[in-house]
Amino acid sequence: MSLQRSKRTGGLVARPEDERRRLSVYHLVGLAAGGVIGSGWLIGPGKAYERAGSYAWLSWLLGGLLTLLIAWVMVELGTAAPKTGGLVFLPLQSSGPLVATVVAAGLWILYAANAAGEAIAMTNGLAWKFPGLHDPARTPYWICTVAFTALICAVNLLVPRIFFAFNSALTVAKVAVPVLTCVLLLVSASQLDGTGVSARHPQPSVSGALAAVVDGGVIFAYVGFQGPLDFAGNIKRRGMGESARLRWAVFGTIVGSTALYTALQFVYGNHVGPLTGNSLQTPWGQFAMAAQMNVLLWVIQIDAVASPMGAGLVFAHSLTREVAALSRAHLTHRGLQTSRNASLRGRYDVYWLVLLVDFVVGVVMLVAFRGDWGSLTSVIGVLALVVYAVPGVVLVALGDRLPECSSGRRRLRVGLAVLAFVLIGLILYLAGEGNVLRAMATLAAGCVLLLGLPVLSRRRPALGRFYDAKEHVTAFREWRARPAAQAALVLIGYLLALLLFTVWGSTGRTAKISGGCLVVVAACAAFWGLVVLSNRYMSEVAPLLPRPADWATQAGPSRTPVSAASE
Repeated sequence: MSLQRSKRTGGLVARPEDERRRLSVYHLVGLAAGGVIGSGWLIGPGKAYERAGSYAWLSWLLGGLLTLLIAWVMVELGTAAPKTGGLVFLPLQSSGPLVATVVAAGLWILYAANAAGEAIAMTNGLAWKFPGLHDPARTPYWICTVAFTALICAVNLLVPRIFFAFNSALTVAKVAVPVLTCVLLLVSASQLDGTGVSARHPQPSVSGALAAVVDGGVIFAYVGFQGPLDFAGNIKRRGMGESARLRWAVFGTIVGSTALYTALQFVYGNHVGPLTGNSLQTPWGQFAMAAQMNVLLWVIQIDAVASPMGAGLVFAHSLTREVAALSRAHLTHRGLQTSRNASLRGRYDVYWLVLLVDFVVGVVMLVAFRGDWGSLTSVIGVLALVVYAVPGVVLVALGDRLPECSSGRRRLRVGLAVLAFVLIGLILYLAGEGNVLRAMATLAAGCVLLLGLPVLSRRRPALGRFYDAKEHVTAFREWRARPAAQAALVLIGYLLALLLFTVWGSTGRTAKISGGCLVVVAACAAFWGLVVLSNRYMSEVAPLLPRPADWATQAGPSRTPVSAASE
């Protein structure tokens, strides 16, 4: 059961929710590694090499360290308040519906676009056999890409028990292929024919390595580690406990994928010579062909379709739970999570209507970015960093409302949350004005839809019969007295400032350095401003926090009431 505020009485009402404890470490690793190991390993090293040359390995190492820092903050929050759909639910509790709507808009587009991006990679993976699928200007390319997007959504109609078993088995195979490829190519380096006709060796560049973290597809490759956090309310408690399972899955995946991606980039940099310029094959397929490893070549070609599909499945499945949380909070159409639209035959929680909406969003993103993998993944990387920045604010704002811990650990939480928020701002600043501008425009469009459709549905009764959500945008009219509106304005203002600093920083070296300093100042001010305003909001509206398994006897008379949502 979960608790929800009644629209009529303002009190708490019980609501059934899929929070059954069923996910083991094996399933959680399947979600985390399944989301991380997608098309990034197939395409990312080439993109990073174009930007940074032989220093491209630094992009993966820095990206991994940044991801680990962000993940630490998110895991701290996820273990203290385990909630399925928590990336939307917890900002709603701490900062109000408007901040949650901004986060939800970014998350919804990010997840749906990720599945669409993986569909592009699947189409490219077939292009070596069907050359007509390589050209986005041709109809077969679009038919195949849209069909793969539909397939990713359709597989999520499987019964959850079967889906998790299938995804975990697929993840094992997906991890094995890049590991095998890396090892075999390292061993057979002497057999490679280095007479490639299109090998290009860009000048090694540290600044290029930093820019490649977003623009080279590095962050896109690491996005997906949060899969277990999307299902934090579904983790088994017996044995090692839910917190330990969550940490093993998330941290183990990030550390392992960082080592793997860095090694793959090293292999790529040392074997770029055999590239033949055949854009219908992955670089790894060209390396395997040059080393005369025909079996490995076929395995790589199969994985070029299977690996992106597996990552797309994880994102599509995770998104159903986040959108369901959004729907329960009346931030989007409330019918998306009703029993009729969230189950098949009244028994299987597959959220088929959410999947249908996500398919439409994915197709729109495909069309908006003309089916270009690079442009789409750069926008995904920026949106992911925007979404990842908010949990640090939530963690610090909730403070002593979370399970008690030592003062030292509390200070560590604050320090790392601030550091993660600032570093995210700097990485966004270095992503380039084009990427940030496209991502912010996309985020703005999502916010306008989520905030504007409720108003439109009230004024247009015909639309109101189909779309039912609360008009939270009206809070901006009284923003001086509404902490929730003030927090949203601070977040939006900070994102706009980042955009302006990025545009200014592109005008020259001096402006670049000055802009970076301003980003640090703006990030610190925005972080603490959001924390203060979130606390003001919670003083007016007490947060409903799910209870971790090891809460013990910490519920004192002055402590915020907690729900049994995760029981």
